[in-house]
This record gives sequence, structure tokens and C-alpha cells, in this order.
Amino acid sequence: MPGFKQYTDLPVYYGLAEAFVHASTTEQWGLVINEAMASGLPVLVSNRCGCTSDLVLEGLNGFIFDPFAVDQIAASMGRMALMDDEVRAKMGTESQKLIAQWGPDRFAEGLIMAARAAVNAPLPRFNFVARLLLRILLLR
Repeated sequence: MPGFKQYTDLPVYYGLAEAFVHASTTEQWGLVINEAMASGLPVLVSNRCGCTSDLVLEGLNGFIFDPFAVDQIAASMGRMALMDDEVRAKMGTESQKLIAQWGPDRFAEGLIMAARAAVNAPLPRFNFVARLLLRILLLR
């Protein structure tokens, strides 16, 4: 494993890879998956990564596994290793198609939707204990 690499060095590693494995046990999103997909790689991703439900379509552009189940990780890697080069390349192409839909426009739309939801949400009602605690904290 090469360890940490500077951002400018990453395209070389993505270019040499046949697939990308991300076995994180906790990950809010996993932006590295976006990068690997944009590089045209099929992805094998832990089900603990927040992006899996949005970015990994089982069997189409990659596989999802439980990072605590070594047999699942090994099975996913084995499937990818035994896969025909053309099939693996097609999965990489599917990754590129999927990630192309996740550009700045989509981010901006999501941000606008979140802001609208926050503005339109009813103000929370605090019970007596919560109001008392808030007043005590404000006096500090």
C-alpha cells in the first residue's frame, strides 16, 4: 500500500488501477469514491460509507460489502479479480456516467433545497427544562 499521496499524484494511481477498494468502517460520504469513479474505475465500497446508496449500483459499477466481514471483502475482491477485462471496463464506464450526474449544479440544487427546508421548518418548542438550561448557559 503506498500510503498517503499528494493530490497531484493521485491520477497516476487511479490510472494504474483496475478497480478501487474502500473498506472504511466509518465514513460520512467518502469523496475518494467520487474521484475513483470519475477516473473510470469500478468501486468496491464499505456499507459504512455514506455514498453507497447514491453512488454504488450493485453489479453495475461496483459492489458493496460489510467492512467487518472479511469474507465479504474477499468475495468482492475475488469477483472483481476474476472478472473479464471488458466487463470490468464497462463497470468503470458506468462509474463515470453515474458520477457525471454529481457536479456543481446538483450540489447547488441540494443546497437550495436544504436552505428552503430550514426556512420552512416550524420553530422548535422547548420544554421547561430545556428553557431553564438555556438560560443558565446564557448567564455564563
